[in-house]
Amino acid sequence: MFLPRATGVILLLYSGFHMTLGLWVPQFPWLLTGVLLIVGAIALLACRPWSRIVVYAAAVAAAAVGLIGQVSAAGTANADVSLAVVIWTLWTSLWLAVAYVGARYLPDPDFTPSDA
Repeated sequence: MFLPRATGVILLLYSGFHMTLGLWVPQFPWLLTGVLLIVGAIALLACRPWSRIVVYAAAVAAAAVGLIGQVSAAGTANADVSLAVVIWTLWTSLWLAVAYVGARYLPDPDFTPSDA
């Protein structure tokens, strides 16, 4: 259970970055993405059979909120929206990969401690 917990700590660091940016430049999508990443990190740290579903749901929701926020911010700043999407894709792929790797090593939903 080392790998899910290690990736949970990495997701906590990512969420801290998102929360800091969300507070520094008051933008709700950054804060919401940070909160969703915290939910995913807690699920990874818990290492329960339900954790995989929670990690995937939180990661996908955080990615969607991040995309909406990035496109909105680019539109407000009259920046190139396609470049904003590329930047979002690069940044989001990092923590989506971390969430995926951590979730792969979580116990299966039908796992019981007596199976070990």
